[in-house]
Amino acid sequence: MNNGDVLTSLRLLKGYTAWKTMDVFSWRSFMYLLVFSQLITPLVSLLVWQAVTAQEQTVYGWSSSEFLVYYLAIIMVRQLTVSYEHHMLGMNIYTGEVTSLLLKPHHLLYSVIGENLAVKIVSYTVSIPLIIVLWMGFTPTILPSFSNVMLFVLTVVNASILRFLWLYLLTLTAFWTEKTQSIVNAGEVAIFFIGGEVAPLFLIHGFFGDAAYYLPFYGMMGFPAETLIGIKGISLSSGLLLQYAWICTLVLLCSWVYKKGIKRYSALGG
Repeated sequence: MNNGDVLTSLRLLKGYTAWKTMDVFSWRSFMYLLVFSQLITPLVSLLVWQAVTAQEQTVYGWSSSEFLVYYLAIIMVRQLTVSYEHHMLGMNIYTGEVTSLLLKPHHLLYSVIGENLAVKIVSYTVSIPLIIVLWMGFTPTILPSFSNVMLFVLTVVNASILRFLWLYLLTLTAFWTEKTQSIVNAGEVAIFFIGGEVAPLFLIHGFFGDAAYYLPFYGMMGFPAETLIGIKGISLSSGLLLQYAWICTLVLLCSWVYKKGIKRYSALGG
């Protein structure tokens, strides 16, 4: 890809993002409702672990302060990596509106990524102030260092790409079934249970707990949160390497499933 192709791609993404942002902003009330729904589960987990570690109790060396900062970080990661492809792309496939996108002289992914960025822009208008209020309200005694914040930004960008690719992959099943919403929900449940949200992964013992570190879900949730507070289940270099490895793997899987889905869609007269 030469410089001209890169500039063209950036212009396309910029155009789609601007257009989709205006569209998403028109139904911002629904977006804000989704933002608050994303807050519920980590906030409940935070309050549960705060109760467990009350009266100076510790769980495997973690006190109330560690759990507080960890779950505040989890809330940040959830809000910053938000992705709702199944609400838009899946419906376009069901209704046949995806045909107009397939007829354009560029890949469907430009529109999908533009919509993803638009959703983030609109949701950030309420989620970022909400995150600030939560940090000020809970007033954690452990504060991240500047270097941890910079590393957190890097890992969250990677986590955002991972979560987007994972949900995009699941959404592509709409070419075969109308049960895509259930499939995507199952994928979100996997992130919740295996990603370190229901509990930090170090609390899960045995083979499953060790294996969970090497699944993509940890890179989407637990790893960025641990990076912010400086407590890591695996080393920083290993975590980053796993994030990039899963990004490459999911890109290949998405490409393969997309090609198969388009062939089926065309064969059925889409």
